[in-house]
Amino acid sequence: MALLLKDGVKVVVIVILMFAIASPAMAALYKCLDKQNRTIYQDKPCTDMTVARLPSSLSKMGAKQENRTFFWKATAGKGTLNLLGSLQYGEKAAYSLPQIVSDAFNRAEVLVVEADIQKVSAKEMFDVMQGKGRYLDKSKLEDHIKPGTWKKTTELAKQLGVDEESLQLAKPWLAALMLNAQYLSQQGYKSEFSVDTLLIQQAQGKKTIIEMENLEAEIDLIDQFPEPEQEQMLLHTLKQLSKGEEYHRNNINAWEEGDAEAMDLIVRQSFDPGQLGSKLYKTFLIDRNERMANRLVDLANDGRTYFVVLGADHLGGEKGILKLLGQKGFTITQP
Repeated sequence: MALLLKDGVKVVVIVILMFAIASPAMAALYKCLDKQNRTIYQDKPCTDMTVARLPSSLSKMGAKQENRTFFWKATAGKGTLNLLGSLQYGEKAAYSLPQIVSDAFNRAEVLVVEADIQKVSAKEMFDVMQGKGRYLDKSKLEDHIKPGTWKKTTELAKQLGVDEESLQLAKPWLAALMLNAQYLSQQGYKSEFSVDTLLIQQAQGKKTIIEMENLEAEIDLIDQFPEPEQEQMLLHTLKQLSKGEEYHRNNINAWEEGDAEAMDLIVRQSFDPGQLGSKLYKTFLIDRNERMANRLVDLANDGRTYFVVLGADHLGGEKGILKLLGQKGFTITQP
């Protein structure tokens, strides 16, 4: 029996490390003003200059400050890294790249991406999913998770129009992907509208394209988790999708404001507190950020100019790539 996959699964595999596993249980965030009268977001109450306490949804983020873009330049010696954070999904005509970003892309000799999904054929995707995402003993998902989890899964699948037979053949992590992919598709979020896709298409035949990771490695990263933890990932996805588009819209708001710290807060607080949440956060963000930062340092040493597109969730925060590059001797600016 074939494992049925919809087109939307392809894009969500690439963003699996955040959007398919994060829970929407977010603590309060605060919208404040700093001493320069600029809007900032933090997870602690404002002190002297409180503007407003944000609801957990961050649905009313302030107006874009100083026309910032989710774009930074990192320089060290002769090496230049232009870093653009990407949501890796988008809405039709939702945004276009600012001129400063387009100019940096045109000048760059090399495009660096997390994974080049354009070079993965439908057959290759199908083969990887068949090998990694289903039970080799031909057992069913229903046999591997609790009855309550299966009930919630089928109820949401029915709402989204996802075939129950397809879910039965999937491991919990792949079931989460399938549900999330269908949800994003219904909300109008498409991989073909993402920054990644746009730039990869423009770079083909004109620039060298380097992958930081590959599709199979990203799948292996999540497939390594024991079955009970995979079930928790599925439950987190069910909780997230039951909240509607709140989490995705919050990320879009932070991206549009060029606010890496707000993005970092949203992402960190999307992980459930406790041992599992900490393990997921370390595996999917902290460890990968360190590996990618080290790789970027090595690339920059050859003196070429790079345009780097990474998930926006990887850039901000104390453990983010911008901070790590700064610690490694790079000068970081947000043009």
